[in-house]
Amino acid sequence: KLGQVQRSMASVCLYIGLQDTAENLALPKTNFWIYPGPDYRGQVEDFLADPDNRDIPLTYISFPSAKDPSFTERYPGRATIEIVAPGPFQWYQQWADKPWGKRGEDYEAKKDAYAQRLLKKLYEKMPHLRGKVDYYELSTPLSTDYFCRYSSGEIYGLDHTPQRFEQDWLKPKTRLPGLYLTGQDIMTCGVVGAMIGGLLTTVAVSGLKGLPLAKKMFVG
Repeated sequence: KLGQVQRSMASVCLYIGLQDTAENLALPKTNFWIYPGPDYRGQVEDFLADPDNRDIPLTYISFPSAKDPSFTERYPGRATIEIVAPGPFQWYQQWADKPWGKRGEDYEAKKDAYAQRLLKKLYEKMPHLRGKVDYYELSTPLSTDYFCRYSSGEIYGLDHTPQRFEQDWLKPKTRLPGLYLTGQDIMTCGVVGAMIGGLLTTVAVSGLKGLPLAKKMFVG
């Protein structure tokens, strides 16, 4: 049955270090979702067909250090940014048999070319950050495979198509005694989907004992 459900597109992630605090740099505690236009499906298709000459169809920018009240205390004078964008596994597949950290200059050059495009997206929104970035590193689908064992560098688990939601086996309790599933793939994508998936699995495992936890999450 797993073959009936497709994995999502792979991604790249640009990790950025800055030479000042989130407060001084006016980094927001919200995220940016940058789309070049309203025709998302068409822009994805255009981008995949000609990635070097088409705009990135989605750029997600997050500001982790701005959201962490203890970050400045732990890392004085520093701040961080993450940028996530589509990055098909096929772009990097020729280096898949190379060891992590030793994939060669061509691989590093390809990564840096995309990293520069993502930095440009950041500076378009926040031009005052030019000159403040003193470190950046791009992870590719090969990195995701190496660290997370997602064989094609997928992001957000299974595709959220009608066929995916028709799979009656995607639920906390499986037919195998003692085997439970959790996370976003039993619910819906993203952080909230993963959180609710964890709650459902907790209740499935603990029965009525898990209800106080559910009440605490939703009532506070």
